[in-house]
Amino acid sequence: QGRRWRFMLIGPTGVGKTSLLAALEHRERAEAIKTQMIDYSGWGIDTPGEYSELGHLRRALVTVVVDADVLVVAQLSTSTRSVFPPNYFLMFNQDTIGVVTQIDQPGADVERASGLLREVGITGSIFPVSVVTGAGISELRDLLQGQIVSSKE
Repeated sequence: QGRRWRFMLIGPTGVGKTSLLAALEHRERAEAIKTQMIDYSGWGIDTPGEYSELGHLRRALVTVVVDADVLVVAQLSTSTRSVFPPNYFLMFNQDTIGVVTQIDQPGADVERASGLLREVGITGSIFPVSVVTGAGISELRDLLQGQIVSSKE
C-alpha cells in the first residue's frame, strides 16, 4: 500500500502552525499549546518553531522533510522578516506552498508576507489565512486534498 500522503507545516514560533493544522483537520481550536517536538499524529506533520528559527536545529527539519510530500511554509502577516535565508526551500524536491497567517490582525500586510515567502524559495501558491475568521482555510484544504488525489493516480 505504501506510505501515507502527508504535508509538513514549517515556520517560526507563534505563526499559528498548530492552530492552522487543527482548522484544516476540522478539529476544535484548542488553547494554544507550544509544540515541543515533531508531531506526526495528524494529517500534516507539525513542527516546533525553534526548528525553523535556530540554524543548529534546522537540520532536524531537513531530516524529517523526506516524510512529507508537500512543504507548507507559514509566514506571519505582521512580521517584517523571515527566519529562513533567501532561496532556502529551493533545495528540497517537494512542492512548496506558502501560507500567510493571522491576516485578521492589525498591521497585517499580506503582500509583504507573500514577498518574504517568495524570497525564501516558495514556488507554489500562497494562501492568506485566518483561523479566527476562517478566511482561506477551505481553499488551502481543497488544494491539499487535491494533492492527495493526484498522488494516488
